[in-house]
Amino acid sequence: MNTVATELLPLSAEDFATLEAWLSARRTSFPETPDWEFCEGFLAALVCCRRAIAPSEYWPRLLGLAADAVPANVSSLWARRWALVEQALDTRVSALDDPAAYQPELGESADSFAQRWAQGFMAAVAAWPEEWAGPRNAQAQQWREAALKLLRALTLPDTGAPTLHAYQDQQGAPRVSAARMKAVGDAIWAVYNLRETWKSLGPRVETVKHATAAPGRNDACPCGSGKKFKKCCG
Repeated sequence: MNTVATELLPLSAEDFATLEAWLSARRTSFPETPDWEFCEGFLAALVCCRRAIAPSEYWPRLLGLAADAVPANVSSLWARRWALVEQALDTRVSALDDPAAYQPELGESADSFAQRWAQGFMAAVAAWPEEWAGPRNAQAQQWREAALKLLRALTLPDTGAPTLHAYQDQQGAPRVSAARMKAVGDAIWAVYNLRETWKSLGPRVETVKHATAAPGRNDACPCGSGKKFKKCCG
């Protein structure tokens, strides 16, 4: 049973095609521009991040663009997808085939199934390492390490024998191994765990160092000499 309170309008196939077309067009001038699957993973990591990362921070890291240089329609679709991913990860589900569960939008690139998604996720982790550093809570640190290990494993190619289709309605020869399919499911659950862990802990608390006020010139010198500060270390 799930606990979705508000229904958001999912992105349609046309919406994702719009995002992919914009990325593809940008790639003609900037070959390093990623595909949507990579962006989907990057976005999922931002949703899970311990601190709320502002657009002014993440757009330059992801695409080398200032936030105000991103087209309005792209920003709008991004915001909708963000809200949907956030809602899915905050909804309690018992199985990933629940309609309310988080399902990454994965492409059909030459890379292994979900590889680009995992690479995008880990790119965001690498971009803000201080926000993904191990928490002091030992149990939370174990969850974090286990979750990131599962995601990191997906960044590597699928080396198993292809016996499955990525999707039920897919045609052609199988291209996904049984081990890979299980690993993708485990990684999605790992994303749930990361979201829950960071939400429960909250943002990092910065250590504030207060400067010690210097003694007055007629005060006793803190070195312990017994002399006035002005006649000793002052």
